[in-house]
Amino acid sequence: MSEILEENPAEAFFGGLLVEVFIACILFGITTLQTFIYFQTYPNDSRLFKLFVAVTWILEVVHTAFCIQFCYAYIIHGFADFTGLNNINWGVGITVFTEVILSTLVQLFYVRRVWIMSDKSKILTGVILFFTISRVAFGIGSTILSYRFPHWLLFRSETAATVTVSGGLGAAALVDVMVALTLSFYLSRGRSDYHRQSNSRVNRIMLYAVNSGAITATASILSVILYATQKQSLVFLGLVEIQGKLYANSFLGSLNARSHMRNQVNSAAQGPSFDSYSNSGFRSVAPAVPKVEVYRQTVVTNDIGMRVLQQEIDDIYDVKTIRGGELV
Repeated sequence: MSEILEENPAEAFFGGLLVEVFIACILFGITTLQTFIYFQTYPNDSRLFKLFVAVTWILEVVHTAFCIQFCYAYIIHGFADFTGLNNINWGVGITVFTEVILSTLVQLFYVRRVWIMSDKSKILTGVILFFTISRVAFGIGSTILSYRFPHWLLFRSETAATVTVSGGLGAAALVDVMVALTLSFYLSRGRSDYHRQSNSRVNRIMLYAVNSGAITATASILSVILYATQKQSLVFLGLVEIQGKLYANSFLGSLNARSHMRNQVNSAAQGPSFDSYSNSGFRSVAPAVPKVEVYRQTVVTNDIGMRVLQQEIDDIYDVKTIRGGELV
């Protein structure tokens, strides 16, 4: 019995993927939390951004559901069927397709930022957009091939599959790097020698853009390496599933970070702060200036009698007469 367990092919072939799907589910929980925070914090955002966030979360739900579905099919429905591990479950293609759509939507969001920051540079934005669309084409190709070649060994031996997988992940990594470098370049040009607080905010935005692009690009590169080297394992597929969650959290994190960055600025000493997104980008609003109102009451007494005096004092200091209503 121990020899059978030691030679169990499921551990090497599917074990890494199972752990990575668990990590993807944890990231989905973070995505759900960030979605809730967004709708609670930014009710005045444009309908386009609200729809964008809602679609992102729905795609994440579908992606997570089918990740669980194919894990259940391999582990529970196909329990002890070692030969069945070589079959490509139909749910795998759906997870790849939803991940491609999700990552493309997020990348288009960043491409829009590049378009705005580069003063609507058609050449720069067009190059990045080309690789983004290429990512979609490669991803759809990989999805189709997963149904045409329904066995893992056959799929991974096909040159066309290698081209679509490597091309799609490579294009995704290239777009992430180009977006991060472009945003960092234009943000650094916008620094001011006289506004330290603005420079600090720019530095935080640059750091976030670089880190987000670096994480997703690293996941893409590692997936390509594992696909080429780990022929007897599906660990590459787990990184692909995680990558979609990273894109969703990167997008939602960039939206929710606005409130955190705004709160770090002293509203009494600084100029306008970033507020809700509009269709044209950021909207600046002046900080609220607190108002202090002072009320004075004059008590006039006479010598008519202590009873009249006491009554007037009681009327004057009755809390119900204080402007603003009753004190509770």
